[in-house]
Amino acid sequence: MDRLNHVKIATPDPEAVERFLREVVDIPAGWPLGTPPEPPAEPVRSPASDASGNFTAESVMEFRGPGPFSGFIAGSTESRQFQILQCEKPHIWGVAIGTRYLERAHERCVERGIPCTEPTTRDWGDGSIQYFFAEVGGIVFEVMRIGQGG
Repeated sequence: MDRLNHVKIATPDPEAVERFLREVVDIPAGWPLGTPPEPPAEPVRSPASDASGNFTAESVMEFRGPGPFSGFIAGSTESRQFQILQCEKPHIWGVAIGTRYLERAHERCVERGIPCTEPTTRDWGDGSIQYFFAEVGGIVFEVMRIGQGG
């Protein structure tokens, strides 16, 4: 079966993204590529922040783009999935990472000063989804947990 192999992320602060993936959402360490990156002089902000520089659930939805919540899920829970939503401007608006330890991941973001939204619960299919958004190295991550029952 064909499957998603990996996500390619380009950012001015690759070390921050790698550290977030390892230290916050427990992705195993990998290996360096090329020469060690120089850290940016200023924190890198994503276009998902609002005009005042605040990173909120509302600003993330604005970044996603206007339009109805309509589109497709391609893939399955066994092969990984793509969420493809309709909007005016084509772009990747976030990387979703599933975790059993949502609260711990959120606490780690807060402890490290990573801009993030508060955890939220929504109905999703026959169950619910708990999630929050985090902004790291200018990239939007959705940290999520799918639950059973509403």
